[in-house]
Amino acid sequence: MAENIVVYGAGAIGAQIGGRMHDARHPVTIVEPWAPQREILQRSGVTIHSETGEREDEHYRPKVIAPDELVGLAEPIDVLFMSVKSYDTLDALHTVLPYLSGDGVVVSMQNSINEEWIAPLIGNDRMVGGVILINAVLLEPGYVIATQSVSRASSAHRDLPGVFVGEYLAPAGNNARRVAALLDSVWPAVPVNDLMHERWSKLVNNTMMNTVSGISGLRSAALLSDATARTLLISIGAEALQVAEAEGHPLGTLMGDYSAVEMYAGALGQSDVVNLGLAERSKLVSEGARTSMLQDVLRARKTETDFFAGLIADKGKAHGIATPFCEASNDMAHRVESRAVEPTPANIAEVLSTVG
Repeated sequence: MAENIVVYGAGAIGAQIGGRMHDARHPVTIVEPWAPQREILQRSGVTIHSETGEREDEHYRPKVIAPDELVGLAEPIDVLFMSVKSYDTLDALHTVLPYLSGDGVVVSMQNSINEEWIAPLIGNDRMVGGVILINAVLLEPGYVIATQSVSRASSAHRDLPGVFVGEYLAPAGNNARRVAALLDSVWPAVPVNDLMHERWSKLVNNTMMNTVSGISGLRSAALLSDATARTLLISIGAEALQVAEAEGHPLGTLMGDYSAVEMYAGALGQSDVVNLGLAERSKLVSEGARTSMLQDVLRARKTETDFFAGLIADKGKAHGIATPFCEASNDMAHRVESRAVEPTPANIAEVLSTVG
């Protein structure tokens, strides 16, 4: 019997999951709370354009409903893909969990470490995570642009999949393989035995790229090619690496190319390996690639800064680790979010001068 699949959230990631799974004939329903996106998808579907030219334009018409229409589902949900912003996670879960089957699994396809607060509600054995290594942009309802991501622009690891799939605090088992098989119809998916290692690796990357792009207004390639921005990126990255290690997830490398030792040395001004490497990486990233946080800033929406730099700062305090660059960057991100200041490269210099 086919599994009943629900994708909660139809942004740049959720729309691809729902659209491509529908095209692969999986029984999938998208739940979209944001009316403008939901109405466009219901009326004319989703268009996915590949900026890299890897695919022709794709057009999909999956089933899309509002949250209050979940009551009309014919069968309980077997696999729930969570694709909402981190700050909406708990509200969305409380809306959808009554419709989850008794052994149904929840898959976090989100940024940050949402497993930490989803798992207590459903049990560790039903918690699966998807660490996404692709980039996509949604700046208008119904239209997704797939771009080359910073994660996949590795000089040493060009064969990265689109997503790593793992089980929470456990080696990959039946649930990870089951979810990876579904996601294979969306992007190449690979089960991994240490989900949290990959999750923290992505969080460090996100804390660097999302935070600095959000406060500066710079797209990913332009960000990596800017020398002042790279100084802040490396400083934030070094703090996040220390916190990851304190949390029990030491990361030997970052972005596939740079060692933690090189990152720490770069933050101290003792090595230019990462600095030069990031500059070179800028040439491999799509010109149109924008971080999710920059997309939110451009659309005047709430950002996930408290789940990137803010989370690193909070966890750093718990371990007695100083994170001044994350704290100052998070403060600046809130100023940008509230429209107190515009997102410009000058904000990078202000953060650097604030920390000294």
